[in-house]
Amino acid sequence: MTALPDVVTEAENSCYPNAFALEVLKNSHLDNSPLTMDWHKRAQEELQEKAEWRERDIQALRDLVVAEENLVCSSRDEFLLKFLRAKKFDYEKSFKMVQRYCAMRSRSPQNFSKSLPSLAKDTLDCQLQTVLPHRDGLARRVLIFRVGKWNTVTTTPEEIFSSNFMCLELMAKEQKTQISGIVAMIDMDGFGWDHIMQLSVDYIRNVVSLVQNSFPIRFREIHIINESYLFDMTYALVKPFLSEKIRNRIRFHGSDLDSLHRAISPSILPRDYGGDQPPFNNSQLKEALENLEDYFQELQGFGYTNNIVPSEVYEKETHPFPAFCLSGQLPE
Repeated sequence: MTALPDVVTEAENSCYPNAFALEVLKNSHLDNSPLTMDWHKRAQEELQEKAEWRERDIQALRDLVVAEENLVCSSRDEFLLKFLRAKKFDYEKSFKMVQRYCAMRSRSPQNFSKSLPSLAKDTLDCQLQTVLPHRDGLARRVLIFRVGKWNTVTTTPEEIFSSNFMCLELMAKEQKTQISGIVAMIDMDGFGWDHIMQLSVDYIRNVVSLVQNSFPIRFREIHIINESYLFDMTYALVKPFLSEKIRNRIRFHGSDLDSLHRAISPSILPRDYGGDQPPFNNSQLKEALENLEDYFQELQGFGYTNNIVPSEVYEKETHPFPAFCLSGQLPE
């Protein structure tokens, strides 16, 4: 098999460090080397991060985490720094995200029951999602999720949630990705009634929560392709849960690859999407996740003791169809 290039040709014209760079997944999350001056500059400009204040900022968040009754999670620097970067070093917002991250596990444990690589092998073998080996023109990771490839007979919605959660965790361990954020590309080709019937309002709310306020990664763009009228129905349910910021970051392309390529360079995309790279494959992703079994095992213990979640962690959610649920099960 032909080796992938370290960078693609567009990199010559980019002002961002590591734009279009090839970064092998199984190694990139293990890179603890100091960030370059370019990355420090970007972190300061985009996230208000200052190296000389970092220890102080981490300790401030640690104090809030340790003082929180019934909260069980890590207080290590690398864990807390992810949340600070996701919320531009606002202590209170970072702490709220830690609370929601842990409350999410306590409130909906079924969504995390298969969030171990050893338990998610069958789901990952379905080739539903991958992380591209090359970063994009702004040095962001690109996640592709092929919803229509989901076989609802063999794979549950909760297993899908678990596998996507692990993909996010993998990317969030990369310092550069913590700073640059990610781009998500959702391929709706093949999405049908069998998929819609699996989606309760409660499940949709949990997915939206993962994207916009409960996970320490910055979703910079979300690109929807090959959507149909069935997707339009589903999006009508999702949209009321989305913040204005996230709604403004969603782009719809239909089957127009030229439109997609204006957002994501074909030089890093698989051939399946008119790109220059080999066909869609998630073997590197699976290998990288397998190497993190112990890490995901540790995460299984995070949450709130006895599910005692402070009432202020979640604002009361509203929805124009509060009793509507395609699966026939009402949310709690």
